[in-house]
Amino acid sequence: MSWKPTEEQIRDVAIAALNKSQDKDVTVLVYWKNDPNLMIFDPINFANTEYIHKKFEARDRTITVHIGKED
Repeated sequence: MSWKPTEEQIRDVAIAALNKSQDKDVTVLVYWKNDPNLMIFDPINFANTEYIHKKFEARDRTITVHIGKED
């Protein structure tokens, strides 16, 4: 996959993360070039790479998406 993801691809990651988690507030990290399907929930460590950060609200839940270029 080419770097950078489209807005639609970023929303798809956010929706998938919300569907996989029951938490009210969700934070997810994805490394786009390594494996964009591998979601790391509540990340602690971040690789030294370029990032896109987006926050979405859905009803009473929030999702923070961090998409890194590569790990």
